[in-house]
Amino acid sequence: MMNLRVRRTLTGCLLVIMMVTSALSLQVPSAQAADEYDALRTKWKELLIGGAYSASDPDIAAQISAITSTANSYWSSMDSSAGRTYLWSDLNAWSASATMTSTYSRLYSMSVAYATTGSSLYGNASLLADLLGAIDWMAANKYNASKTQSDNWWDWQIGTPQALSNLLVLLYDSLNASQLTSYVNVIDKFVADPTKRYNSTVTETGANRTDKAQVVIVRGMLEKSGTKIAQGRDALSQVFLYVTSGDGFYAGGSFIQHTNIAYNGSYGRVLIAGLSKQLYLLDASSWEVTDANAANVYNWVNDSFRPLIYKGAMMDMVRGRAIAREAQQDHAMGRDVIASLARLALAAPATDQSSIQSMVKAWVQQDTSFASYYSGLPIADIVNMKAIMANSAIAPASAPTRNLVYNSMARAVHLQPGFGFGLSLFSSRIGRYEAGNGENQRGWHTGEGMTYLYNNDLTQYSDGYWATVNPYRLAGITVDPLALTDAQGSASVSTYNFVGGVSNETNGVAGMRFTGLGVDLNGRKSWFMLGDKIVALGSSIASTSGRAIETIVENRKLNASGSNTLTVGGTAKSSSIGWSETMIGVSWAHLQGSVSGSDIGYYFPGTSTVAGLRESRGGSWSQVNTSGSTSSITRSYLSLAIPHGTSPTNATYAYVLLPNRTASQTAAYAANSDIAVLENSDTAQAVSDAATGTVGVNFWLNASKTISVGGAAYLISDKQASVLVTETSSQIKIVVSDPTQTNAGSINLELKKIAASLASASSGITVSQLSPSIKLAVNVNGAKGKTFKVVLNK
Repeated sequence: MMNLRVRRTLTGCLLVIMMVTSALSLQVPSAQAADEYDALRTKWKELLIGGAYSASDPDIAAQISAITSTANSYWSSMDSSAGRTYLWSDLNAWSASATMTSTYSRLYSMSVAYATTGSSLYGNASLLADLLGAIDWMAANKYNASKTQSDNWWDWQIGTPQALSNLLVLLYDSLNASQLTSYVNVIDKFVADPTKRYNSTVTETGANRTDKAQVVIVRGMLEKSGTKIAQGRDALSQVFLYVTSGDGFYAGGSFIQHTNIAYNGSYGRVLIAGLSKQLYLLDASSWEVTDANAANVYNWVNDSFRPLIYKGAMMDMVRGRAIAREAQQDHAMGRDVIASLARLALAAPATDQSSIQSMVKAWVQQDTSFASYYSGLPIADIVNMKAIMANSAIAPASAPTRNLVYNSMARAVHLQPGFGFGLSLFSSRIGRYEAGNGENQRGWHTGEGMTYLYNNDLTQYSDGYWATVNPYRLAGITVDPLALTDAQGSASVSTYNFVGGVSNETNGVAGMRFTGLGVDLNGRKSWFMLGDKIVALGSSIASTSGRAIETIVENRKLNASGSNTLTVGGTAKSSSIGWSETMIGVSWAHLQGSVSGSDIGYYFPGTSTVAGLRESRGGSWSQVNTSGSTSSITRSYLSLAIPHGTSPTNATYAYVLLPNRTASQTAAYAANSDIAVLENSDTAQAVSDAATGTVGVNFWLNASKTISVGGAAYLISDKQASVLVTETSSQIKIVVSDPTQTNAGSINLELKKIAASLASASSGITVSQLSPSIKLAVNVNGAKGKTFKVVLNK
């Protein structure tokens, strides 16, 4: 009997001959002189499959092999029978719109192999015949202009038309006019206007808008419609603008999608990926983007992406429900963003291009978490990024030392030599977390003050972290251990609006008045990010649940054997899995890192009771994502917690994170700390730091409150505020914000110091007195958490 592949090859050849013979009069006029549409289509095709490259380059050769293997797998399992009701037996549930997108995605993967020079499937006539037959079958049966949208709108308006339009670009020269018209008609039905959602009153924003703009631009290239290309381009203009509410980029770097979720590293990632392609595609064409606001894109690089990528990892606190995707862990998605930024640089102004390429070079050099950094990247990105790495004129960017408090999305980041610290909060404006489509089912507490500490342990938050970490014991949170149901409280907001803080760009203060999920737990939490240390305070912690409340200082994933040494007050604790101990009067602790440059010290001002636990935890990705793998994986963790007892009424805590300190350095710091807790109450939380000459305060009430230093009055505020005062030998610098974002008037401050003159002040600050104390009023009406700064000469 003739085998399947031989039969397919012969059948395919006959089909190709018949199509060419019978459809010459309908053929797209590809033999005509090339025009600008052809040039754009060729440029887009090169983005999809690579332009000029050496197939002998090991990384490119590996990618070609992977492309070919994937296509062969799909091809060999595809049903090409005359009476088929699906193309793949595992994609046959047509009531689920994702089946349609997945089917077109597989066809696109096959077309990539067909169009990729160096692949054994390049130009394969039999493969082409099966591809053409498959897309015709889909057009006739599943995705055409007579169909009614059902299930998830995204598949009909973004997922499927994106895959289809890119597929058509790759097979363009083999399509006849009637086929092309049929495929374009269905796109025109479901994506008639990229600014609007089909059959809805919704106006598209953010990544959804740029995705649909791409569909329309590519559709315009396919049918050579300048009007459609312009329509897609013009839809981008709204995305370039900074927003002050809802979805989009905010001045200062926040990015929101789904109304109240921090999403720089997911929807923002998709948005910058699309824009990088669209700006490059249209550059120097008749449809070039000339909107002056497009310059904001390069500000996003510096404010919305660079601070949130640590040694190649995209911080999970801005990835929303995407943290529950096994194939999209932090380094994989960081690399995806980095490839997009490298692509963005291709059409960037010279200064921005140089800066972005320097960042890219640094991240690629720093990220050693991949066996091969380029594995799995599109060939065009491999070529572009390798060119950057090989260019000796491009110097890698220095690691930034920077503090940012993202008040528009309730996040903060503190970057110092050797570590990066992230903080995830929620408020009356920003959701606690997001679940959806079966993803991030147990993200319950990730927005309740979870802290992230990035260092040389590059895979701390990948390598199965979210599938195995205890979701009730995340570092930084104060928690009631009530068992929650999957997706409970998704996108829920707090009853409190005091969430946010202030930054002088080097150091920062953040605060959150919080409530528990499904419980009456509440309290106040503050973080003071000061140079190489982070001070965490908690006050007025109360609950009537009858359950034991605790604050999780740490919950660190350990090395493969789970044997990282924990030292408490000079005593090494058991390294055996299962060890637990409640330790009284703890002044300091130290956890050995899994690699060099990942040790962490912990200092407890005034001592504290600390509960330690070393455990092995099993889990699977399916527990946090219903589409995830059911395979069980096991990781070891070391947690430290401050217990507050059952139903506490006014509990407090204080601890200091000391990244990258050895045990002896931690002990020495505890014996001679430069940090002083000035107050930790329900009216204010305040810290002084002798090393940086800084006092940081969260004033919790709209009432006059005095903070004292050394027994003497130092700073007074009459309103809720976050304040940071830094003194040098010659100047006093004060930064202040309204973290509630509700004050329609002013914050009045009095600093018990003398100044000689005003050096500078933000608009909105009025300095009324320099001696015998400094008095100023800060008009925060409509400021939305903005930082105000005044500099005074001594």
